[in-house]
Amino acid sequence: MADLKRYSDPVWDRFFDFVFPDAELATREEVQQELRRLGLDVKRAVAKVQLALKSVQARADLEAARAQRSRLMEKIKQVVAPVAGGLREHLQTLIEGRLRGSVQAAYFRKLEHAATDDDLQSLLEDIYRLDALQEGANYDKPPGQ
Repeated sequence: MADLKRYSDPVWDRFFDFVFPDAELATREEVQQELRRLGLDVKRAVAKVQLALKSVQARADLEAARAQRSRLMEKIKQVVAPVAGGLREHLQTLIEGRLRGSVQAAYFRKLEHAATDDDLQSLLEDIYRLDALQEGANYDKPPGQ
């Protein structure tokens, strides 16, 4: 029975109807009693099926995460931070006004260590991208999450 594709579904249906003629009429308890009577332990088989189901779900979750990542990356690429004069002061104001807690502290640290205008512009872009991601956080989630 390792090669299930060898025979078509109707052949397998007839086979199982022959082997288990009243399977549809049996209750769960009757099936369990019959398994015990035959000395069959299905715990391993059930565990394998559950593992297979978890594996399928994990693959689906991974595929959904990849799709979400692609959407987020496209969204991030569309964010353009304005170039402002007095960039360091502008960043100081943005960090104080928009960010809180440990995120705010991290950005202040980055601002302290920014040495060039490119560093400052990159930091500004990071803040705008963070805002864009937070605004669309619920939009990009699959339904039911």
